[in-house]
Amino acid sequence: MVQVTQTTEKIDVEKLKAPEKIHFFDEIILYEDELHDNGCAVLNVKVRVMASGFLVLQRFFLRVDGVLVRINDTRLYHAAQTDYLIREYTTKEAKIKDLMLPPGMLTDPNKLSTHLPLTSTSVHKIIMPKTAQSDT
Repeated sequence: MVQVTQTTEKIDVEKLKAPEKIHFFDEIILYEDELHDNGCAVLNVKVRVMASGFLVLQRFFLRVDGVLVRINDTRLYHAAQTDYLIREYTTKEAKIKDLMLPPGMLTDPNKLSTHLPLTSTSVHKIIMPKTAQSDT
């Protein structure tokens, strides 16, 4: 049975920044809407597989022109040779009037993410069940 518990263990971002061959990468947009020309809402998923493990990022980006920007990120990370995944969920949000950024930056969630305040976070460890070994 899968066990899910809160944890203080975080995804090792520095380890993910280290040069390593990427065996598989893909990105897909699951949902996109221009909010009747009043902003943008995008839900996408990125997957990266390396010899040391894999990372999945699901990001929801919302920009309501003149009102606010919000980014909800869910990251799943599995390090090879472990029996668990780390799931980090974060929300970052700010009112546009409180951001002193050029308008072009408001359209790029990757650049914008570092400028938004963190409003909530939760981290869970998802422990996978042990599998029975066959005697073949």
